[in-house]
Amino acid sequence: MKPAISGLGAILLAALACNPTVGVAEAGQYVSKEEYDKLKQDFERMKVMMKLMEKRLLKQSAAPANTSSNSEEIAEIKEELQQVKQEAKQAKEKAKSVIPGFRKFLLTGYAFAGYSDSEQSNSSFNAGFFPIFLWRINDDIFFEAEAEFELEDGETNVALEFAQISYLLNDYVTLSAGKFMNPANYFIERLEPAWINKLPDQPLSIDGANRIQAKTQLGAQVRGAIPLDTVGLSSGRLGYAFFASNGSELKNDGSLNHKNFSDIDNNKLVGGRVGFVPWPGFEIGYGFEVGGVRDPLNNSLDITTHIADANYVRTSAVIGGRIDLRAQWAWRKIDRSHAAGLNFNNKVNGGYGQIAYRPSLLNLKWVKNLETVFRYERMNQPAGSRFYDENRYTAGLNYYFAPTTVFKFAYEFDDRKGVKDNDTLLFQVATGF
Repeated sequence: MKPAISGLGAILLAALACNPTVGVAEAGQYVSKEEYDKLKQDFERMKVMMKLMEKRLLKQSAAPANTSSNSEEIAEIKEELQQVKQEAKQAKEKAKSVIPGFRKFLLTGYAFAGYSDSEQSNSSFNAGFFPIFLWRINDDIFFEAEAEFELEDGETNVALEFAQISYLLNDYVTLSAGKFMNPANYFIERLEPAWINKLPDQPLSIDGANRIQAKTQLGAQVRGAIPLDTVGLSSGRLGYAFFASNGSELKNDGSLNHKNFSDIDNNKLVGGRVGFVPWPGFEIGYGFEVGGVRDPLNNSLDITTHIADANYVRTSAVIGGRIDLRAQWAWRKIDRSHAAGLNFNNKVNGGYGQIAYRPSLLNLKWVKNLETVFRYERMNQPAGSRFYDENRYTAGLNYYFAPTTVFKFAYEFDDRKGVKDNDTLLFQVATGF
């Protein structure tokens, strides 16, 4: 009996030892689909052999146990079966490690080119390229980063948009650290890329001279989602994200220096967002940020920000296509500073509402690829600051050449209190890849 079982184990060991895929994977070289399939087949054969051995073990165990030879045979079968299981486990892990894209970089991202012609500045072309690198280290750890290459002010602006490493603690919790998109702001985290944003530019509260929040944070965050049926509700999902990051610095004009690559004191910014999804396509959320900032006199001032957002997307045969509704408003308060030019009530609020419609269910191809967009924005600036209140109305027409490639035309009516208006004509073509 012993030679037969040992022979089976030897066959399985030889299958592993002679498999060219294993050596290639360990060397870090390219693994072809044929080699990967071969390793999978070897693993499947080992599973079949294990089942045969288990049946043999059951049969042997059912036999009369009154002889020492029978007990020895059972022990030998168990030992060989355990060895085969161990080798099968190793084969499975090696097959998994060479899955295409596993433990390898994936390049994605987006790019755009555009043109703007405004009343108060020269007309100009612009362009940008934003490659995103993803690396899945294993089932629980992954890394992501985005670089920014954008033409600004006569030179190429190169920056690190975000770079973070994340650990999947469980189905409901992910831990991350590094530079990440601000999770307290729905637009920044989910709608900012040019091929996703419905218009060629971003809302004033997101990208204006006195924008309310930083686009990125440098620190650590915990995030995840909880299905509400786990807490007794029939449906829905609750998403959350909470972070701690370096604080910002108050500039001489009353705005914030959001480039918090290092912290000038120990006053960290703490914030987050909670989003409720009662049904697919609809989400309402609340975000916040609290902490301290340093003014030009090196005094620590408290800062508090609140953000509310609502988002609804639906494709319906009743309207013949897809409707996209977005709204977000933010309020920020910074304690009064006694520095020169900053002794005013530093409160600012602003946001936007946007509606887009695409007749995607119509039969005419050129018609269903069109999309109309309208956005209203407002910024209410602190009285006594150098900034002015502003209302902006933007109407746009988009055409989708492909699901991730769009040409955008828009015209903005910009009403600025106390200064000249700045109506602007905008064109942009953007693609995601």
